[in-house]
Amino acid sequence: MNLMTGKSCVALLFMLSALVGQAGAAGVVVRIYPLTTVGCHLDSIQAKFTAAKSTYRMAGRCDQRLEYEDHVEVIPIPWTSEGAYAPGSAKVEETITLNGNPPYRGKIQTRLGCVEDPWLVMGKAACTQPVFSAGGDVQTLGYIISYLRGGFEQTFKPNTTGFSYDRAALVAQRPRDLQTEQQALAEAAEAARRQQNQRLQQAAQPGPALIAPAILSPMSGALFLQNNAVPIRLLPPQGMTATGFMVKLERRDGQGNWGLVTNLPVSVAEATSPTGYLG
Repeated sequence: MNLMTGKSCVALLFMLSALVGQAGAAGVVVRIYPLTTVGCHLDSIQAKFTAAKSTYRMAGRCDQRLEYEDHVEVIPIPWTSEGAYAPGSAKVEETITLNGNPPYRGKIQTRLGCVEDPWLVMGKAACTQPVFSAGGDVQTLGYIISYLRGGFEQTFKPNTTGFSYDRAALVAQRPRDLQTEQQALAEAAEAARRQQNQRLQQAAQPGPALIAPAILSPMSGALFLQNNAVPIRLLPPQGMTATGFMVKLERRDGQGNWGLVTNLPVSVAEATSPTGYLG
């Protein structure tokens, strides 16, 4: 018997009946009040599927019914559940959180190893290595914790799989979610490829072309004596006008290496004069 069957699950936890008297004599029934039962139902279920993990979120309510000799008291205990199945590692985990008014609060956590998703299969899943743990107010939650533990250890399935919900719809949703995930991954990979191509194209683009003036003086290979001015005569590139030039002066050392001496600004008037720039 599963932990929770159908949309409601009822467990009679505390009832004691004793027959007192001799054989054949009239019996006396002794009842311990309150008689306590629990009924739980599922309100909603949401699922999300990826290649790495299937996740489930459920919500519902458990009603603790306390039946006294002269009246009945019902205590509502809302609950939520988060469950997950990882196909790669075959790990199943679920955490049920009881959200009733204090002190009806607590958590029930379970773990299993399953070769198939227990929320999708009907009947007993192929699961092993059950682990059950719980926390909360022992006095007020002891009945429901014992109830959940018993069902879990009997079925080897997460507690919420005992509810009645549309498993066929979840089975149909899974390939759609996986297709959406693959499409998103493909689009992300394509976007990354385009960005990489753009970076490569930008890196391969040549810089601005160097446009040099015509050098009339000094001529290539010319020699000048020390302490004599070196005339610099320049003309703007053909078809262009200029207001000035930046002349880069370098000196070569004894090993043939050139080194910068200075960058010298020269006006067009001086550079194009008959004598050239003599500064």
